[in-house]
Amino acid sequence: MYRLIIIFSLILGASSALRAQIDIADARTMPEGSTVTIEGIATNGAELSIIRYIQDATGAIAAYPGAGSAADFPDNVNRGDLVQITGELKSFNGLLEIDPITSYNVISSNNTLPDPLVITPNGINEENEAKLLQVNGVTFEDGGSTFAVGNYTITASGESSEIYVRSGHPLVGTSIPLATVNLTGIGSEFNTIYQLLPRDLDDIEIADNFYFTSTPKQSNITTESFDIAWSTNVEGSTVVRYGTTTDLGQEISGSGNAMDHSISIDGLEPATFYYVQVVSDNGSSEILSPVKIYSTASNSTGAMRVYFNNEVDGSFSNGSYPINTTGAALEAAIINKINEAESTIDLSIYNINRTTIVAALTEAHNNGIQVRYIADDQTANLALSDPTPPFPIFKGNAGDPLMHNKFVIIDAESEDNSWVLTGSTNFTANNIAEDYNNLIVIQDQALAKAYTLEFEEMWGTDGPNPGIFNVRFGENKFDNTPHLFNINGVMVESYFSPSDNTTVNIVNALATADVDLEFALLTFTKNELGTAVRDAHVAGVSVRGIIDNINDQGSEYEWLLNQDVNVTPDNSTTQTHHKYAIVDATAPNSDPMVITGSHNWSNAADTRNDENTLIIHDADVANIFLQEFEAIWCRATGGASCVTGVEEIEIEGFEVALSPNPASDIAIANMEIENADDLTILLMDAQGRLLQSTFLKNVQGEVSEEILVTGLPAGMYYVAFKMGNGVNVEPLMVKR
Repeated sequence: MYRLIIIFSLILGASSALRAQIDIADARTMPEGSTVTIEGIATNGAELSIIRYIQDATGAIAAYPGAGSAADFPDNVNRGDLVQITGELKSFNGLLEIDPITSYNVISSNNTLPDPLVITPNGINEENEAKLLQVNGVTFEDGGSTFAVGNYTITASGESSEIYVRSGHPLVGTSIPLATVNLTGIGSEFNTIYQLLPRDLDDIEIADNFYFTSTPKQSNITTESFDIAWSTNVEGSTVVRYGTTTDLGQEISGSGNAMDHSISIDGLEPATFYYVQVVSDNGSSEILSPVKIYSTASNSTGAMRVYFNNEVDGSFSNGSYPINTTGAALEAAIINKINEAESTIDLSIYNINRTTIVAALTEAHNNGIQVRYIADDQTANLALSDPTPPFPIFKGNAGDPLMHNKFVIIDAESEDNSWVLTGSTNFTANNIAEDYNNLIVIQDQALAKAYTLEFEEMWGTDGPNPGIFNVRFGENKFDNTPHLFNINGVMVESYFSPSDNTTVNIVNALATADVDLEFALLTFTKNELGTAVRDAHVAGVSVRGIIDNINDQGSEYEWLLNQDVNVTPDNSTTQTHHKYAIVDATAPNSDPMVITGSHNWSNAADTRNDENTLIIHDADVANIFLQEFEAIWCRATGGASCVTGVEEIEIEGFEVALSPNPASDIAIANMEIENADDLTILLMDAQGRLLQSTFLKNVQGEVSEEILVTGLPAGMYYVAFKMGNGVNVEPLMVKR
């Protein structure tokens, strides 16, 4: 009898468990906090990260492994698995989920997925949330661009909705079709906005018979012409429409039909922007690309001047060197360019507390130069108050996104005096004098005009005062500037965030590395960029990287270490504020390049902040940045022979006297140098911490060099002179 009671109890318990499983449609009607058990087919896998969408014959629901979930969910749940899940109902920003998932069981795998429900865009709604859906006859508003992380508008049947592409999604970096497509995905919701979530490229089926297979690309840029190339899936005509406004107005036709199209646009003006649309006709259909903007080359000098505010290791030089390596020289370069302006100065700077720079801007304004200034609205910007400068200032990108740009434009309309100054440096005392930073100064009219376009999009007008009702920041900006420039034979790419898919373009640049890749970054949290760095390492590229904020939420530091990538913290109290990468600096035949600007390698920089980025394809610039990287890499990794070492080993044939000593503002190093060689001059405090460095190339004879001590506290300092394998150290007293 006892045994019968136990068996009956087990049967009853099993029966209760069976009764506990309910249809998904019924689960969706239950209140939040209810515990439910459902069973269905997983319609996605890891392409949508850790969330799984489960569907049965009655409905669908999301399953998310929040806190308290089974430890190995969703690692073992793949698309096509029949799975039973138990957990609690929860709403996350409008999406109904099972979260946490207290238990689950994969019953079988490789099952046929439910047929997608065919709908129009309005059918991406609450009723069809979490279901596998299909929308036919879709066109993308951003067709011809590249998928990045974010939302994209789709249109079909006269209705509109949107898709969402997450970080790490298979679509990131692929072209957005210029054709009509049949689009499959999972219905979802975020903050009352209904979205379709495609899972991979297979969810985008081309529905047209004739379409672009590659979008227009510019090449062979001169002052008078450039080429445009594109391709179609079948043969068609080759036509380009172009003009200096979006109305176009001019047209060139190629001869015959082709699948691979190329045409040269000639008779153009230097440093001028042209709007271009390509057209192909196969006899039954005509297809048109979106109108894009391109630039001719300018007649400017193309001078590129690189500054750092810390020393470099000149032993890695290929014969090129930075202009200077002190904070004082970096700030002087900014002020000198302001003082040399003839008509206009535009600045978009995240933060400023250097009254010296504001004083130069004020003087320029008082002398009749048009000065326009954009700052972030969340930073102190102490130099812009008490007193408020006389030139107009607009503080943009209110709230969490940052106006994080760091650029200055001088005389954009001038062929010979147009300059762009950019890099990682905020105009603050710490950024200029202490934190590791870079500044690049470029003389090119076309680039200056492109930066002006971006500036005036934020400014809201091309006038002297901001157009308050037309300003655009962050997500409201458009991709409306040229991206490729021929600067005196050097190809330079320019991108502004968040409108220009900057991360995608950085990924593409990193993917070209054949030999070596170095990077120095304040923040590195962007998954796509972490994957690109890992992929370069796996491909046999020598990778080294310095990351300052290794404890940021989502930092790539630990992940890269676990992938055996050679990365290090900067291991100092000095902040590595750089945002640069160097590709193939030691391989001059492999397209060496430098990526630099204001753009941290983060999701915020890519999708929300206002940022500026340059990719400079030049072996000399890459080598100059490599010299700086080698110096800070040596310090970060504790190298025994770093360039900052100050152990005295007397230089043969070298004499120096410092005058005045004590000094209050400037000390002059008067040197007699017997043998020609490169010379590094280092100013250090009594604890041996580097304060300034200057690099002089191939010096000999009687040489004098200024050492700026303005602003330093009174006390004992040391000046080290490094030449070849020798080091001379001289004491310098600063008085106040």
